[in-house]
Amino acid sequence: LQRCSSHAMESRGKPSRGSCKWRGHVPKGLLLTALTLGGTCFSVQDLVHRIRDRKSDAAQLHAAATELREKHLIEEPGTYRMVLNTLTKRSAWSDALSIWEEMRWIGTELEEPDFVLAMKAFTRGSQWQASLAVFAELLGREPMHITAGRHRENLQPDCRAYTTAIDACHRVGAWTQAVQVLADMEEMTVTPDVVAYNAVMAACEKGREYPAAERILAEFDRWDLDPDLVTYNTLIGACGWGQQWEEAVGYLRMMQQKSYFDYDLISYTAAISACAKASEWETALALMNEESRQVKGENIRTYNAALSGCASAGKCEHAMLLMEQLLDFNLFPNLMTYRYAIASCEESGEWELALDLMSEMSEAKFEPGNMIFRSVAQVCRAGGRPDVAETMESKVKDLQPERV
Repeated sequence: LQRCSSHAMESRGKPSRGSCKWRGHVPKGLLLTALTLGGTCFSVQDLVHRIRDRKSDAAQLHAAATELREKHLIEEPGTYRMVLNTLTKRSAWSDALSIWEEMRWIGTELEEPDFVLAMKAFTRGSQWQASLAVFAELLGREPMHITAGRHRENLQPDCRAYTTAIDACHRVGAWTQAVQVLADMEEMTVTPDVVAYNAVMAACEKGREYPAAERILAEFDRWDLDPDLVTYNTLIGACGWGQQWEEAVGYLRMMQQKSYFDYDLISYTAAISACAKASEWETALALMNEESRQVKGENIRTYNAALSGCASAGKCEHAMLLMEQLLDFNLFPNLMTYRYAIASCEESGEWELALDLMSEMSEAKFEPGNMIFRSVAQVCRAGGRPDVAETMESKVKDLQPERV
């Protein structure tokens, strides 16, 4: 064991796959080479177990993945996939990608699942274009990477591979690319499922492209697919960005009439937010007070959505009522809660109330930023206190532009 381990550690080229006599007695997929790390002996099985152990922290994951990669210890493609998948799920995407590069360099015969796992790792690392580049390799549209080694001939990406590519686009709101991947999917006679369509619709929603999201909904009938909870929640969110508050409420009502799935608090929050974005504050508050909304529970995001409607309409009194209600339900205001509550005072000039809210923020360990100071300054000017407004505006210069 020590002889083979030393050979692996000393090797600087491609690792040798020698014919040790004991190799046939090792469980397939795990090379039980002994490693001495800091005085402790670890086998490959120990390193893999450490990666799979939920109790392992980020440093332990990185150390185990580094040893597996640098010493070229993994033998079987199945073990590579398991390690790559586990690291990606645990958000150790950088280590996952290092394992992916090791797979290519070592000459592992790559198959469709390997590409999909690599795409997911790139996506988790906010490298959506790199994810699409791997997808292009899988499709055969781009030459294989210089370190690709071998790959099985005639790779055929399935629905999961296309959906993973679409999800990469969704993460950054690249809705045009997501729609193109869907079109390519149909061109290659790969039948999309609800998850794929939902991913495209989510990309449209994040890209604030309501018309495209609505067109995707029309595609469900063509494939005889039933929209689900995620479909409608995403579509309602897209309605908000498109100022289509009536359509948003309509989709909410449609969900409430469905018998095969139920609406949830996210549905109501999205609809309330859509109304707020269109300055339909009365409808937003009406939705808040519906019994069918209340039975779904309470959430600070729902209150923030309603508060944003009050802020856009300058309805300070209604905003304060919402603040009292959320406290009655033992909800804790966050930075956005205070931002909208203070903004609701701008039109009425309730400067003392705005200052009280900002003081309450400090007590709650929230540090005001540029938008808060500017909002308070505007309230003070409307309330006839230009001196206090100037004090607030002077604090803006001392903060970074991106601060809220």
